[in-house]
Amino acid sequence: MNRMQDRSSPAKAPSADDALEFELIDIESARAAHDETPPGVGALPPPEGVWEARRRKPCPTDRALAGTAIDWMLSLPAPVRPYMLCEKYPRVANALAVAWGDPEKRQALLKDLVIDRPRKRTGFPEAVRREIETLRCDVAVSTRG
Repeated sequence: MNRMQDRSSPAKAPSADDALEFELIDIESARAAHDETPPGVGALPPPEGVWEARRRKPCPTDRALAGTAIDWMLSLPAPVRPYMLCEKYPRVANALAVAWGDPEKRQALLKDLVIDRPRKRTGFPEAVRREIETLRCDVAVSTRG
């Protein structure tokens, strides 16, 4: 059949068999259904060594605040110093201290810390999350002025 014949033929009206069935639900129910793990997916444990292969090798600075991180923290105004972050997550504080001098790296790291992409991280404790948000806001304000 050529295009002219196709256009001239009347459109077929959908029948009851062609109709889609749907159910009206509220947004919270839709979100919960979307976030739900499909049956059987969570039942299988990840293969041995999967996470170890993906993570970088541990460094001595992972468990202690480096001198550059201490200097970085002390260079910040007292109200925005991330004390809890430095105490509980020295590896993250060390990374921030290194990235702080480069605005692009700093912004990317701060954004990555607060936005959970499909990784399903548990997130930081509330006090640490607030400190990171304060750093993000303070950096945004100081770079505008």
